[in-house]
Amino acid sequence: MMKKAGLVWLAWDGRRPVPAWFATVDGQYVVLADSGEGAEQPLPGLATASSVDVVVPAKPAMNRLAGWKAAVRRLEPGTDEWTAAAQVLRTERLNAHDLDTQLERWRTEADILVLDPIESTGPYDDSPHAAAPAPTRATTRGKPPTTLHRPVRRRPKLS
Repeated sequence: MMKKAGLVWLAWDGRRPVPAWFATVDGQYVVLADSGEGAEQPLPGLATASSVDVVVPAKPAMNRLAGWKAAVRRLEPGTDEWTAAAQVLRTERLNAHDLDTQLERWRTEADILVLDPIESTGPYDDSPHAAAPAPTRATTRGKPPTTLHRPVRRRPKLS
């Protein structure tokens, strides 16, 4: 089920669920988490969380396919397990920049975390799980225009 998924939703410490890309390494689910607002995958606080709720969305992304609670385990940089996970994550990473310095950047600025399943959350129902949007400072400048296209100008009559 997880082999074809490229994205999961993670929720920890009472936070809103956030999307995260992952890879499967030797049957374990591995995510890369920047500790701050990094460029790769900002998941602040995940490395220090004891557990995380994992939700796998269905392909239309409107329903939940599966979910479970997982223990979070940090891999130590430089170990064989970290290197193997980093190589697999590197191949799964889409639109990566600076490939030649990517592993060194991950070693110093990010954590590679293993999500070890603890318990299943059971089957999901078809009821909607919509939540209110997150608070933001974004706003509109005013009333939207009546027409979104260029108004048609009528040519004046010549006679």
